[in-house]
Amino acid sequence: MTVLVVVVALVVAIATYLTWLARRLDRLAARVSDASGGLITQLVARADAAAQLAERCGLDELAVSAARTRAAYPELLAGAPLNAAVELAENALSRSLRSVEVAAAGQRFPIELHAVDSGAARVALARQFHNDAVRDQRALAGRRVVRVLHLSGRRPPPGYFEIDDALPLREEPWPRLVEGSVRGADAPGREDRPGHDGPLGHDGPLGHGDRPGLAS
Repeated sequence: MTVLVVVVALVVAIATYLTWLARRLDRLAARVSDASGGLITQLVARADAAAQLAERCGLDELAVSAARTRAAYPELLAGAPLNAAVELAENALSRSLRSVEVAAAGQRFPIELHAVDSGAARVALARQFHNDAVRDQRALAGRRVVRVLHLSGRRPPPGYFEIDDALPLREEPWPRLVEGSVRGADAPGREDRPGHDGPLGHDGPLGHGDRPGLAS
């Protein structure tokens, strides 16, 4: 009787553990799907902002890169995977956004440039969430018990999305620089400071004959 109880307890424990693993795999798969959808949304937003900046500034290279990435979005939004072709297109857009021409054009259109940089930052964050979810699912699916018992079913392992999403380094926005230069131009000069009636010279507080070490 004791042996039977032990056997039943072991069977129940194993069944509970395997059920937990299967549910955990399902939850991780749903997490990867949600993260992938969020990443695609941010990629679309970045490409739209880049296309708007290219149109406003007449940047042909940026326009071509944005158009190439946007061409793949209908399929991605319909459920297609993030594959190597998408990575290549997104890498080309990332390089275009870090070009000198884009930085120079952004001085004339700072609002559009800020939208592009904000979109790039959100893409980097969304990609990190996506790859973290992929890593967790692949780690669990790679366990021996999961592979032997085929707990993942026919679900293919998710792939990482690897692109160059380094954020561009921007200088200080030009309106703030102009504002600072105007304040500098309006700042009181040495001749306007209290205690001085004019430029330092013979009539100032330290005349030529009063300089230390010089004879009168």
